[in-house]
Amino acid sequence: MLERILNGEEVEGTPEWLLDLKTKGWTVVPGVLSPEKAAHYAGKGYEWLESWGLGFDRSDPSTRKVENLPYCTRGGLYNRYGLAHEQFIWDLKSEPSLIEKFAQVWGTEELLVSFDGLNLSVADRSRPKTDPIFAPWAHVDQCPDRTTLHCVQGILNFLDNGPDDGGLTVLEGSHKYYSELWKHFDDKKGPTGWSKSEYQSLDPDMSKWLEGKGCKWVKICAKPGDLLLWESRTVHYGSVPAGTSDRFAAYVCYKPASQMNEKTRQDRLDAFAKKECTAHDPTIVRTNPRLPPNEHPTYNVMLNQPLQQPVLSKRAKQLIGIEAY
Repeated sequence: MLERILNGEEVEGTPEWLLDLKTKGWTVVPGVLSPEKAAHYAGKGYEWLESWGLGFDRSDPSTRKVENLPYCTRGGLYNRYGLAHEQFIWDLKSEPSLIEKFAQVWGTEELLVSFDGLNLSVADRSRPKTDPIFAPWAHVDQCPDRTTLHCVQGILNFLDNGPDDGGLTVLEGSHKYYSELWKHFDDKKGPTGWSKSEYQSLDPDMSKWLEGKGCKWVKICAKPGDLLLWESRTVHYGSVPAGTSDRFAAYVCYKPASQMNEKTRQDRLDAFAKKECTAHDPTIVRTNPRLPPNEHPTYNVMLNQPLQQPVLSKRAKQLIGIEAY
């Protein structure tokens, strides 16, 4: 449906949030999960952090330190350990009310889902506000050579997320200037061109150029159970909590199964078999190692731990590509 709207069609009954996605490049769909379900999944996140036995205890503020947590990047991004294939993650990604929203985006219920992990950013009250971890890292999750709509990313929010609680910040309207942006800064692309890995960072000059076009930075706030959506052409970054509240959320991204070719299907099945996490786009399989760095104390634990096998519903098997629609 979004593609039709972008092409100027007026589709009767289009929800306001989907129109916002077209005009702003981002939107919030409220109440996709109930507060109770959001709290359930937040609890599972806390259980997972505590299960490693590294000393983290959600009820003890003194344990909110990096050394008490599993390996992550950017202060709370977890995409190793096979986390994407934990039972509670497959339960979440099979939630009908979540799938329904992406079905509205794409105009089909026959979808694939990414093997994304979680953001479990624990508020570290001892971290100085000058820590580089608070610095913006503007980027897009789409190759600059691919200038049309290609992917809609999502974050399912588990905890109340206010201005100081970390989370998603977007450069509103930047998707409209995607093609023009890379042409304008063509001299910066380097000898091999722009990144081909569906990820491209922006330097301050690029962000300022977009701001000069009228784009504005917006830190998105959300309630438990809300779904944040944004186009992969929209410049964005995630941040860690600067206050005292944690940020817990799941990365969720669905695309039409019709966009999957046989190679993609085999790559997805291979990633599932190895219990690897992937990047956001379900139809372009980029995997992360299952194991953490070998210097991390959880490395040997994972090395000697058998691969977990989640119990999958028929819908989950279709979302993976194990069963056809």
